[in-house]
Amino acid sequence: MELACRLNERANQVEGIHQWPYKALASALEVIPRTLAQNCGGEVVRLLTELRAKHNNKDDPNCLKWGIDGVTGKIANMEE
Repeated sequence: MELACRLNERANQVEGIHQWPYKALASALEVIPRTLAQNCGGEVVRLLTELRAKHNNKDDPNCLKWGIDGVTGKIANMEE
């Protein structure tokens, strides 16, 4: 999700059709957490929205460490 967020940021800085590859790759990378959320029975839209928000919070020093716990289906710090 972190890569997808950074690619979307970069896409917003590029004008015209040149931003499409950034958005396409970001969308493709979001399939990974989406599939994990579906497979563990989580609320996919809510989990992805919450995870995206955590990765967009630059003030949080742990923003790079958030992910979806495949056992519980909740957002968790992947370093712990």
